[in-house]
Amino acid sequence: MHTKEEIFKDIQKIMNEDYAGYIDSQDLNHPELYTVANDMSEEGFLNTIEEYLLDFNDGHLWFESKKKNPTYVGFSVRRYENTLYVIDVSKESKLIVGDEITLIDGVSIKELGEIHQKRLKDTIPERQNWNAILNKSTSVQVMRGDQSFVLNLSSYDKEYTSAEYSFKQMDSNTAYIKLTDFAQEAPIREIIKNNKETLEKSENLIIDVRVNGGGNDSFYFPLLDYIFDQPVHFKDLFAEDQNVFTNHTERNYQLWIPELKDYLTQELDDYTRAMLEEEITIFEKNRGRGLIELSDDDDYLINGHSMPENVYVLSDVYCGSSGDTFVENVKKSPKVTVVGRSTRGIIDYINVVTVDYGEYEFVYSIAKMNQKYATNGIGISPDIYIPWTPEHLKEDKDLAYVLELIKSNSLKRQK
Repeated sequence: MHTKEEIFKDIQKIMNEDYAGYIDSQDLNHPELYTVANDMSEEGFLNTIEEYLLDFNDGHLWFESKKKNPTYVGFSVRRYENTLYVIDVSKESKLIVGDEITLIDGVSIKELGEIHQKRLKDTIPERQNWNAILNKSTSVQVMRGDQSFVLNLSSYDKEYTSAEYSFKQMDSNTAYIKLTDFAQEAPIREIIKNNKETLEKSENLIIDVRVNGGGNDSFYFPLLDYIFDQPVHFKDLFAEDQNVFTNHTERNYQLWIPELKDYLTQELDDYTRAMLEEEITIFEKNRGRGLIELSDDDDYLINGHSMPENVYVLSDVYCGSSGDTFVENVKKSPKVTVVGRSTRGIIDYINVVTVDYGEYEFVYSIAKMNQKYATNGIGISPDIYIPWTPEHLKEDKDLAYVLELIKSNSLKRQK
């Protein structure tokens, strides 16, 4: 049983020794600004740790209680100008998609945006995380057409939705794939296996990763054959100095090796299995050496296909981690056009591990990218930016744009 004070002290130790960004974040690391006491409330303790971690501007850092299921207000919102729009209603029956929230606990959205800038994690309205603010609030002012009412917020157990790996043919020339994470390799390989002939005949491929929680980069490698038009080694997609630094501390060894071995329990192809086993060997060889740069010997060959001729990737702020890297890497193909909004931007620090404190757990990264290529909080920008507006709640504007682009290009070729 760890006390609150012991946990905070250990987290500080991790942030000074084991965290991959411990050198980069020295100017941001100020635990002396925060006070933790064993007799403080549960909410106060969680808030204090969260505030401390938010200073690091790293989406792969989080701390949570295991005492009860995570809760939320039963709906999700997105900001447009100075109004929050309800974009999803999963539990709160008094709201519908499209409802407008103008006040939270009697305070305007504009004012709250200035007060909670750190917790919102972004200054750009469409990228802000307002759900974090709602979870700590009691009421909202709702507008629905000409009607206005106050809704007292309730707390619901958060239910995690199953991952989606789906394929459909939009028409004879266009295929569509939706992937909400890269946490499993088998479903992605299954999509390719079951639709190989269609993929090789389709002129256009749309890949929707607007909501993608990440996972393992190697799990999306099979898709790359259809995204690139000619053979290329994966490592050749990167600049010479675009290497990964891993912090090979003893603690990180104890936490990361079980993560890799857990991946090995999945249904994997021979290449992915060999790559994971090699990573275990490398970590064992460098155990205790601290933060070091290792050259990437991964020589994965992307075979490349001429078809589909055009690949359109739909992206948004809800795409992060391995979702970030997917968008970043496929942009290097001449066949690809990324449409939508910038990804989350949480790949400066990667390879996350979890520290178990009994009633709490803390997640942090043990590896980092060269900060010359930092994207934290910025994300990977699209080739064609489509601002988010409430009209997206009535029609899929991003997909409509791509389909119109495909139609336009087809007409040009016919002339």
